[in-house]
Amino acid sequence: MDLGNAQVSCKIKVRSPKPPLLDNNLGSYGKRLVNCLVKAFAKPLAARGIQLNKPRIKAYRKTIKTPCGRFGQRDAPAYYCSVTHTIYWPVAGDDANEAYTFARLGYIGLVAHEFGHHLQAESGMLREYGPRVFSTKSRGQRYLLSRRLELQAQCFEGVFLATAARSIGLSSNDRYQLRVWHTYTGDEDPPAGRKPDHGSSAAQIRWLSRGMESADLGRCNTWKASKKSVK
Repeated sequence: MDLGNAQVSCKIKVRSPKPPLLDNNLGSYGKRLVNCLVKAFAKPLAARGIQLNKPRIKAYRKTIKTPCGRFGQRDAPAYYCSVTHTIYWPVAGDDANEAYTFARLGYIGLVAHEFGHHLQAESGMLREYGPRVFSTKSRGQRYLLSRRLELQAQCFEGVFLATAARSIGLSSNDRYQLRVWHTYTGDEDPPAGRKPDHGSSAAQIRWLSRGMESADLGRCNTWKASKKSVK
C-alpha cells in the first residue's frame, strides 16, 4: 500500500527525550502520538477493507501484569499486547541510557514501532504469526519468525515518519540519529544473553530506511524477504 506523497498533518510537539518527560506526562503524550498514527493510517487501510481501531497506551510504574506477560521497567523500552490492544510504556525507560533517548525523534519512533505491531494485529498478521510460532519445534525458526515480525514493525515505523515528515520536521540529522540509535538495539548488542529475535542493527536500519524512503506499507513485506535480509 503505497502512501506516495501523502502527508499527515498532526498538531504534535516533538519532545526530545533529553531531558525526559515527567512520568505523569508520558501517557498523555503517547496518546497524542497514537492519535496522529491513527490519522495517518486509518483512511488508507479502510480503503482496503481493514478497520483500524485506536490502541490504548498505558504508562506504568514498577511492574504490570498483562495477558501477554508481566512487564518491568528495564526489560524493554515499550511493549504491545494484542490481547488488550494496548501499548505499555514503562515510565523509567527515558530516565537513563535507553537507546531511544539518543534521538530527537526517540519518543515518536518508539511509539510508532509499537503501533506497527498494532497494525499487524488489526490486519490479521498476528493471528497468523502466533500459530506458526507455537507449531514449530525449531528454536531457530521461532527466532526467524520473530525477526520478521519485529523488522516489519520497524519498516511500518519508517512509513509513518515519512508521511508525518512535515509535521515532525524530519531532517537529515534526524535520519542520522535514528541510524545511530539502532546501532545499539541490534541482536549483536550486549548483554551476551540477548536473543536473536529482533534482527541485527544493520537489518533494523535497513528496514526502517526502506519504510522512510518508500512510504509504502507494501515494501515492508518481511515475510517473503530472504533470510539474509532479516538476519
